[in-house]
Amino acid sequence: MNSRRTFGEHLSEIREKLLFSFGIFLLGSFIGYIFYNQILNFLITPLHSPLYYSSPAGGFDFAIKVCIFFGIAFSLPVFTYNFLRFIEPAILEKSRFFIFRFLIASLLLMTLGIGFAYFVGLPAALHFLGKFSSSEIKSLILTNEYLNFVIRYLVGFGVFFQLPLILLLINRISRLHPHRLMKLQKLVIIGSFSIAAIITPTPDFLNQTIMAVPIVLIYQLSILLVWYANRDISRVMRRFDNLIPNRLGIILENRDAYTWRKIS
Repeated sequence: MNSRRTFGEHLSEIREKLLFSFGIFLLGSFIGYIFYNQILNFLITPLHSPLYYSSPAGGFDFAIKVCIFFGIAFSLPVFTYNFLRFIEPAILEKSRFFIFRFLIASLLLMTLGIGFAYFVGLPAALHFLGKFSSSEIKSLILTNEYLNFVIRYLVGFGVFFQLPLILLLINRISRLHPHRLMKLQKLVIIGSFSIAAIITPTPDFLNQTIMAVPIVLIYQLSILLVWYANRDISRVMRRFDNLIPNRLGIILENRDAYTWRKIS
């Protein structure tokens, strides 16, 4: 994109990219409609019970919401790509590779977080919440409430798994000290096992460990990445500090040699 382009041309490009992204969203929603039954089975597998709706159009509304969420997930990479292409001229060359690595790492961590939530966390949480049912109190889980719960749970874990990248970004702006982060790990461990003790279906230590260990490992990975980033920064600073005296010494030696030749 040329920097001399007019404001109207920029608006035209934005409109084209938004229309293209919206078209991909519609395509994703249509694909979600075609594979609605498969997506529905995927969503209700952790629940192990049927869903209900409380209005004549409840089933239709639920299907539309499922298709919309699938369309959003399907079009999000395209929207992100178009956004980056639009702002690319304003990004420094050396920063582009960092942004690319950041996005790849974010996608991988998001996938890990959603996978962990779906296969481990969500079944455990639903089992725990289901224990509050009794002969006098029966659960009647509605479609919209269940869909909102699942989406929030999956997205929440996906965002939580971004913690290493968040700390790296903070460290890039203002340097963090790994030893201070290490002092907080006791609270992280206690909090992780406390959360695991609440949402695990059984009170045994093994299930609690399965839930708590990934949270602790994510925090440890965050500390390790911050330490590694700071080590590289320190290495560059040491080289810079050593470079200045060496260059200064060469300059002084050359100056003295030039002065001696001039006197001679």
